[in-house]
Amino acid sequence: MRDTPTSDRKVRTARTIVVLGVTEVIGKLSMVIIFIGAARLLGVADFGVFAYALAVGALATLVPLWGYDTIVVQRASAEPKQLQALLAQLMVMRTILVVLVFAIICGALGLSHPSDTRTAVAGLLVVAAVVLDTYTEGYRSAAAARQRQNTIAVVHLLQRLLTAAWVLTALLLDTGLLGLAVAYAAGTAVGPVAAMLLIRRQGVRADWGAVSVASLVRLNRGTWMIGLQAVVAMALFRLDTLFVGWLVGNRAVGIYAAAYRLLETAVFVCWVVTRAVFPLMAADPRPHRVRRNTERGIGVLAAVFIPYMTVLLFRGHDVLLLLYGGQFADAGTDILRWLAPAPLLFGLVYLATDALTAAGPTLRVLTGAVIALTVNVSLNLLLIPRYGATAAAFVTSFSYAVEAVVLILLGHSRVGRPRLSRTVLPAVVASGAATGPLLAPWPLAPALLTAAVVYLTCWAVIARRIDPEQVRVLRDMVKRRKST
Repeated sequence: MRDTPTSDRKVRTARTIVVLGVTEVIGKLSMVIIFIGAARLLGVADFGVFAYALAVGALATLVPLWGYDTIVVQRASAEPKQLQALLAQLMVMRTILVVLVFAIICGALGLSHPSDTRTAVAGLLVVAAVVLDTYTEGYRSAAAARQRQNTIAVVHLLQRLLTAAWVLTALLLDTGLLGLAVAYAAGTAVGPVAAMLLIRRQGVRADWGAVSVASLVRLNRGTWMIGLQAVVAMALFRLDTLFVGWLVGNRAVGIYAAAYRLLETAVFVCWVVTRAVFPLMAADPRPHRVRRNTERGIGVLAAVFIPYMTVLLFRGHDVLLLLYGGQFADAGTDILRWLAPAPLLFGLVYLATDALTAAGPTLRVLTGAVIALTVNVSLNLLLIPRYGATAAAFVTSFSYAVEAVVLILLGHSRVGRPRLSRTVLPAVVASGAATGPLLAPWPLAPALLTAAVVYLTCWAVIARRIDPEQVRVLRDMVKRRKST
């Protein structure tokens, strides 16, 4: 019996989720490899410069990104014939803002009168590379509008792997920070070129004749809430690194960034989970249905992030030693312990944001983000001068906890009150049982392996008794993955 168009879409959507998830994981790992290589071969101070430039670049991308990609996906999905015009308008608007942002950064750097020109140039190259990647995102939004993301996601992944290979080669050839920056910028530049060529092969060419002042004004309509929310969220995610650099120095940035990378690498789980549950929320945004799907998402996040937090709390020093070496492990263990709850708290915020917006955009999400950012900035300025990078780690976790609580309180009418105790209890109890092997005086590998066996066994037994749907949901996810 031939599949209906609806079932075809379901299969295609499931396949897309799997491909995007796999490419995101491998892409994150390629960045981890770059970080590990830079930390081990550059030294703490130069690695701090690299990490600081990445943070500046990530914040700088907020202006050219704004909400344009989301708007293009929404409008082109509704009116496919408008895609080529929207793509051209997006790229023109992005170029204007990229030039503006980079001019401001160069001007600020010139006014600061840097003492080391090579270091300043290397930093600018890294910032430029991060900003340049926004063009790749523009082409990815065009592919998303056509529901043909798989191929371009793989191309983006290959670009990241190529960048990692070039960076590691530059580091092994002892070209220093500047060589790393050149390799990173060159590898990143491959992305937008490859994405543009691929989009053209799919039959999409930017219609530059459709660009006018009026068309750019239309493009900007409806972006302010999306853009402002993205600015606040990214500021909350990145400002701590900048505060450490301003108030402590490059060496402290290097130590903090090494530990923080373990948070950044893990948050892809939030992205995968929300991609799975948000369509269900949006399809039926009644509060009791949104609450149930939110609980499902929280169950998956807890099952992954609570044991991850346990490992970082009890064997964080060994993890840092394995990845980065002794100087990072000795100075970064306390930082990592305070950051350990952050992935789970970030995931709760990410999921709550989608739950609140399932029925449509709302200022409640922006309100929660602004409150968390205010807490973050205030405490960073107060505590970092006295307690250094360790304070920044504490403030990061605390700020996400504040935002999660605020969103839960503000979201009562749209989501209700998720039943957290039953949802997270299997992961909490199983993680507690797994602390035994983690605290044993064993090397890291056998300790982790034994802890994993204990955790999975306990989690499965407890979940089957008090919340069997968690087991069913995870089993269904695995079946869907195999079927694709």
